[in-house]
This record gives sequence, structure tokens and C-alpha cells, in this order.
Amino acid sequence: MKKLIFALVCFVASFAFVSCGSKEATPTGAAENSIELMKAKDYQGFIETIHFTGETPEEIEQQKEFYLGMIQGKADKTITKRGGIESYTLISEEIAEDGNTAKLQYELTYGDGTKDKSKFNMIKVDGKWMNEIKK
Repeated sequence: MKKLIFALVCFVASFAFVSCGSKEATPTGAAENSIELMKAKDYQGFIETIHFTGETPEEIEQQKEFYLGMIQGKADKTITKRGGIESYTLISEEIAEDGNTAKLQYELTYGDGTKDKSKFNMIKVDGKWMNEIKK
């Protein structure tokens, strides 16, 4: 009986560990995380969801600072003016055949009732899905 209970506890524990995986394990989870950070106006956190490329760590930091300033200036103004992000709907997810890139479409609903459709370009980096800035 003790072995059966022990096996059951191990099964439940292993299921809990698997189901509590990182949101960044799927493109949809990563996109939801990004939107939740914007909704909470955690712009620094949002910047960490973006994959930056640069030849040196200094270049990457400069890119992060540039985008953070842009988001804090433009995006925050828009979000505040429209009464904050009320909710969001993920419309579609398209994962490339190689499984390393994805495109997601979503719609934001603001506190004043206005809606905006946009998209995320996602890239898998070290097993984690991140936003990709395309130039």
C-alpha cells in the first residue's frame, strides 16, 4: 500500500512540474506574457521578452535602452490615453515548419473600448520563445 501511495505521489508531483513549465515554452505563452507585461506597464520586463542581436553586450544594452525609451514614451502615452489595456485576444498562431519562428496575431481592447490588431514575430532562442524585432 505504501508503494502505491508513493507511486501516486510521484506521478502527481511529476505532472505538476511539467504543467508548471515556463510560459515562454510556447509562442502563445510568450505572447501572453509580453501582453501581460505591457498591460501592467512593466516596460522593463517587456524589454526582456525581446531578442536583441548585437556584436557586443554593449550594443545589445544600447538597443534595449533605445526600445525602452521608445516604449515608455509612445506606447505608455497611447495606453494611458485609451484607459489602459482592458483585455486581449490571440487571433492566430502560425509556427514555421522548422519550429524556430512563429507569427501571432492579437487584438488589444482598451479601457475606452477601442481595439487594435497587431502581431508578434517570435523566435526560439535556447528553447525559449522571444519577440523578434524585424528591421
